[in-house]
Amino acid sequence: MAKKSSRFFETKYFGLIIGALVFALLLILSTQTVLISNLELNVLDFNFRLKNFTRRTRIQEGVTVEQRNPKISPDILIIGIDDKSLGIFGRWPFPRYTEANLINTFAKIRNQNERERALFLDIFFIEPSVPEHDVIMVQSIAFNQRVFLESVLTRVPNPAGTEREYFERQDILYERFGKITKLEGDWTQVETLYGIYPSLKPYARAAHGYGHPNFVEDDDQVYRKQPMVLKSAVLLEEIPLDDLTPGSLTEEERKNFTRLVWIDTEEVYHDVPYPLTEQGIENLRRTMEMKAPLKAEDTDNDKQPDRYYHVVRKYRDSFLPAITLALALEYFNKDLSDIEVVLGKHVRIPSPQQFNIETQSWEPYQLLVKPAVLDEESNVVRPAVTKPMDEIRIPINDRAQLLINYMGIASSASPRGHQTFPVRSFAGYASRVPNPDPARWPRTMAVGNKILMVGPFSKGIAEDEKTTPYGLMFGVEIHANALNTILMNNFLYHISEWANALILLAMALLTAFMASRLPTVWSLVLSVVLAVVFFFAVMLIFDLYNQIITLSTPILGVLLSFLAVIVYRIMTEEKDKRRIRDMFSTYVSRRVVDQIINNPPELGGQNKDLTVLFSDIRGFTTLSETMSPQALVNHLNEYLTAMTGIILEYEGTLDKYVGDEIMCFWGAPLPQEDHAMLACQSALRQMEVLRQLNESWPPERKLNIGIGINSGIMLVGNMGSLQRMDYTLTGDNVNLGARLEGTNKSYFTNIIMSEYTYGLVRDKVIARELDNIRVKGKNQPVLIYELIDAIDGLEPPVRLDDRKTRRG
Repeated sequence: MAKKSSRFFETKYFGLIIGALVFALLLILSTQTVLISNLELNVLDFNFRLKNFTRRTRIQEGVTVEQRNPKISPDILIIGIDDKSLGIFGRWPFPRYTEANLINTFAKIRNQNERERALFLDIFFIEPSVPEHDVIMVQSIAFNQRVFLESVLTRVPNPAGTEREYFERQDILYERFGKITKLEGDWTQVETLYGIYPSLKPYARAAHGYGHPNFVEDDDQVYRKQPMVLKSAVLLEEIPLDDLTPGSLTEEERKNFTRLVWIDTEEVYHDVPYPLTEQGIENLRRTMEMKAPLKAEDTDNDKQPDRYYHVVRKYRDSFLPAITLALALEYFNKDLSDIEVVLGKHVRIPSPQQFNIETQSWEPYQLLVKPAVLDEESNVVRPAVTKPMDEIRIPINDRAQLLINYMGIASSASPRGHQTFPVRSFAGYASRVPNPDPARWPRTMAVGNKILMVGPFSKGIAEDEKTTPYGLMFGVEIHANALNTILMNNFLYHISEWANALILLAMALLTAFMASRLPTVWSLVLSVVLAVVFFFAVMLIFDLYNQIITLSTPILGVLLSFLAVIVYRIMTEEKDKRRIRDMFSTYVSRRVVDQIINNPPELGGQNKDLTVLFSDIRGFTTLSETMSPQALVNHLNEYLTAMTGIILEYEGTLDKYVGDEIMCFWGAPLPQEDHAMLACQSALRQMEVLRQLNESWPPERKLNIGIGINSGIMLVGNMGSLQRMDYTLTGDNVNLGARLEGTNKSYFTNIIMSEYTYGLVRDKVIARELDNIRVKGKNQPVLIYELIDAIDGLEPPVRLDDRKTRRG
C-alpha cells in the first residue's frame, strides 16, 4: 500500500490530478463568478474586429469598387440625419414637417410597386410639437402606411400622474397590432421595465407598426445584445402586506401575466414567489420588515401621516417586440400572432416569405448564400446561390436577448468613406417637397422592398451614440446590424456548456500530461503551441461557422496546469534530492551524491581512466565457523564501517560489498587527477586502522586482509535494468584488480598494485617490486609491486569546500 501511495504521488501520475484540480477550479470560476464571462466579452469583441467584410479596389483616380459581403442584406438602407442635414435644416430636433417631407418623398412615387417595405423612424414623438406641424406629420404617416414607430421602455416608472396617458397610447398600438402572447418558459425572467414612452396618440393611430428600441448594456458598458421581447409592467393595485392572502393572486391572473412585487430600500423590484402560501407570506413579511421601506398614509387629512405599513404591488405584464423583430416580421409578411417564443431557445418565425417586385407577389423566402457573378457587361456568369428557408429561428437566452452579429465598423455618412451598410443623407430626401400633382411625382426612389431606417447620424446628436465591439456607433446602425442578423439568418451560437467543459478538461489534462512527463523546456514549447493552435481554431470557427467557443478558460487551463505541475515537480524533485542524499551518503562521498542528484541515473556508461581497489578478509570462512551468526554480523559490520569510512574520507566511490569483500574506485563519477594516489593512501590507511582494531579484539577475532589495486581504462556507469541499476565498473582492468587482491596469499603481502598504478604514483610512494606474473585471463605478464608506505604521509585530501567548512 505504501508503495502504491508513493507511485500515486509521482509527478507523472499526480500531474493528471493537478490538471483535474485546475479544471475544477476554472469550472467553478466560470459558473459561479462573472470573471470568465467578462473576459469572454473582450474575446468576442476581438473576434469581431478580426472580420473583414468588404474589399475595396481602386480602378482609377477617385473611383473605387467595393465588393460586399453576401451576409449583409441588400434590403437595408440607413437614412442618416447627418452633418449635411444639420447644415440645411438647422439645430436638432427639426420641425416635424421636415420628417413629413421625407415620409412623403417615399410615399409619393408613380410606381407604387417600387415602394419601400417599411420606413422606421428612430425618432421620438413623445411630446407635442407645433400643432400644425404635428398635423402634417400625422397625415404623412397615415398616407405612407408603412411607418414604424418606437415605444421606449425605461426601468424607472413614468412620473406620477402621467402613467395613464402613456399606457393609453400604448394600448392603441396593442389594439391595432397586438402583442406577444405565445411564450414558453419562465416569462418572469424577461427583463421588466416599469416606464413606457410611446408616440403621441395620433401618431399611434396613424403608424403601421411599433416596437421597442432598447438594447442591453453589458457590465463593460458595451452594447452587444438586443432583447427580442421586453416586459412592460402596468400597476393594477397596491395591497397592504397585512391584507395579503394566498388568494391575492389567482391562477387565472397568473395566466394573464400578472404578478406581485415588493420594492426594497434601494428601489430594487423583487417578484413575490408564486403560488402564494401562508408560509411564503410569513417569509415575505420577515424579509420586508428588514429590507423594505414603510409607506406613510394620512388617513384623517391632517397633513400628518398616521399609518405606516408595507405594500405589495400587483402588476400586469405585456410583452413588446423589438423594433427589429417587428420590421423582420413585416419583411417576412408575418404578424406577432404568428411567432413562437421559447425562452432560453428561440423566437420562431414560421414559413417566412419575401416580396418579389417583378412578379408583385409573395414567395417563399430564399436566403442568399452566394451572390451572382457578373462580367464587365453585367451579364450573369454564375447565378446566385440561394437556400430555401422553411423557418427562421432566432436564438435567444433566458431573458429573450439576441446576440447581435455586427457586420463591421461604424459606417461613414459620406459615400467616399467606409460604409458597412449603405447610408444616404436625410437631407437628400427631406429637401424634396413632392408635387401635389401625382402625375408629376418621380417614377421611383430606387428603394423597392427595402427597409429604410431613419435616425441620427451626426456627432452633433451625440446622445444616440453607443459603444459596440467596433467602438462608437449610432443607434440606428445598431438596429441595422440586429435586423441584418435576423434577415440573413446570420446568428451567433454559443456551444453548449458541457462542450466547453470537455474542451477545458482536455486542455488542462493534456498540458498536465506534457508538463509531468516531458522536460520542462519541451513541455513549455508544446504548451505554447497548444494554446496558439487553440486560439486560432477558436477564431476560425467563429469566422466560418458563427460558433462561439469559450477561449479564456482553456488558455488559463493550459497556463495554470503547466505552472502548477512545474511547481509540483520542483517541490518533489527537492524532496527526491534529499531522499537520494540520505540514501547514498552512506555509500559514497558527498561529491558523488551531488553528481547523482544533478545527473539522475540512466542506463549506459563510458570509458574512463580509473583506479579500482579490491579488499578481502583472509580466513573468513574459518572465522565464521567459530562465531554465532549474530556475533559474526556485528563483527563484520564493525570492520566494514571502519573501512567504508576510510574510503569515503579519501573521496572514493563504494561500489559494493560481496560478503566480506569490498570493491571501490576513484576517478568517477567526478574526475580525479590523483585517483591512483588516493587509492594507495586509502589502502595504507585501511591497514593502519585494521591494526588498531586488531589490538582491541581478542586473538580469535583478529582479521587479516589482502588489497589489490589497478589503474587503467575501465567502463563505468549505471548498469542494470530500468527497475534496478548500479553505478559500477566493468572491464579487463577491473578483473586484474580483483586478481591482484587474491595474489597477496602467494606473496604473504597485504597490498599489491599493478605496474599501471605504480607508474602513476612512483614518486609518491614506497613500494617493492615483487614479480612479473601472468594472471588468469591475461596473456601478457604484469609487473606487480607491494605497496609499503606513502612518502608524504596519509593525510586525507582537503578540498576547498572542506577548508571553508573547517574555518567556519
